[in-house]
Amino acid sequence: TVFDSWMEERDPQFVEKAVAIIELALHPPSDGPTFLVDEKSGIGVREPSAPSQPVAPDQPARREFEYVRHGTADLLAAFALRTGLVYGIVRPRHRSAEFIELLRLLDQLVPKDQVIHLILDPVKLHCSAEVAVSVAYRPWRFQFHWLPVHGSWLSFIEVWFAILSKKCLDRSEWATFDEAAQGILDFIATYDTHHAHPFTWRKGIKFYQRLKDKLANKQSTQPAPAEAA
Repeated sequence: TVFDSWMEERDPQFVEKAVAIIELALHPPSDGPTFLVDEKSGIGVREPSAPSQPVAPDQPARREFEYVRHGTADLLAAFALRTGLVYGIVRPRHRSAEFIELLRLLDQLVPKDQVIHLILDPVKLHCSAEVAVSVAYRPWRFQFHWLPVHGSWLSFIEVWFAILSKKCLDRSEWATFDEAAQGILDFIATYDTHHAHPFTWRKGIKFYQRLKDKLANKQSTQPAPAEAA
């Protein structure tokens, strides 16, 4: 399809990487938890320019559509594959330093004898020299599993970000960064307590099988390696 061709132009190994990620989600490693990690940047810190009007007899509530903006906030989050629990930090920016903060948070949460598996985008933020140095002291502790280029939609955390936007961000009213950070963290706490559940690839099985068939066909058409003389 046109979509498949576009993805393979973006990442020549898209099929191989996508199959590996989906299989990891279907059959998570047993030596430690798996987290799907990403950032939601540019969250608007804003409040209506005039107060909203409450419901009155025969009148619906009225909401001001113009906003006063007070900057943005960035959420760095990890979605636990097996439980659906979400862990995150909210910061004014998202750089390698903030990503390392998230890694330290996960390091504190997970028993020290377990491996922490991370499914994430191969962007500079995640694979910088600062990150490499941070994990170098215990190279076995964090295992990175890279999504294909422009393949972040394969990660379940994107589904959770859609929930966050619909249930929290779209109607948010915050006057300061601190209010925004607290509001987002409160939503995560409520979600984890009452709504967290693991997501599945049930609706994407046909897509997965199509990728598997494409990968098998690709491997069958590759020339056999030459034998040594």
